[in-house]
Amino acid sequence: MNKQHNWDTFISLGYGQKCVFKKNTVLFHQGEAGKGFYYLLDGEVKISVISNEGHERDIDYVTPGELIGVQGLKNDPYTYTAKATVPSKVYFFSNQTLNQLITDIPEATNIFMDSLIMKVQLLAETISLLNAPAEYRLAHFLYKIHIKTSKSSIKISQTSLSRYIGTSRITVYKIIKQLEQDKVLEFKNGGIEILDTRKLKTFLNSFLQLSPKKDTEQLL
Repeated sequence: MNKQHNWDTFISLGYGQKCVFKKNTVLFHQGEAGKGFYYLLDGEVKISVISNEGHERDIDYVTPGELIGVQGLKNDPYTYTAKATVPSKVYFFSNQTLNQLITDIPEATNIFMDSLIMKVQLLAETISLLNAPAEYRLAHFLYKIHIKTSKSSIKISQTSLSRYIGTSRITVYKIIKQLEQDKVLEFKNGGIEILDTRKLKTFLNSFLQLSPKKDTEQLL
């Protein structure tokens, strides 16, 4: 059964508190005491972290059908900052609401656990990419967003891309220029237009083939 449909069903039954956030509104800050988690019904939310040195880095973009801030359960502090990049509609689930949901609909436990597993897998994937070449990290990010949203147009600035992959804006500019020359993508109107997803996938695979076996296993 589709997980997004299940969460939508829970909402239709009255579970969760509806919240509408304007563009650039922060849902919660890193280190803030958690009170529950959010389910993104519509819109987009950027996830960023601040290092011990005070540097901000974007690590993910949440799309509809995903949970945000699950570490906020049991009043644990949020480990990242969540910010709406476009007008977004979310539903807030407090600890009490989740417990009531599971009591009323026992199957909700499996749905929640599946969502947690997906989040852990995404975190492991992000960590495995930290030492990958900047070209691979950028292409991987664009391909992942394309798969998640089924869209070829990705609204993101070069500055945001540089924060996400942890490199300079100049490096991002050079990588994009190379991919534009190869007719893989085009940067226009403040975003990325993927022209050929097969070429983008081939570009990713070329790095995997050049990587040592151990590193390749970490990137997959």
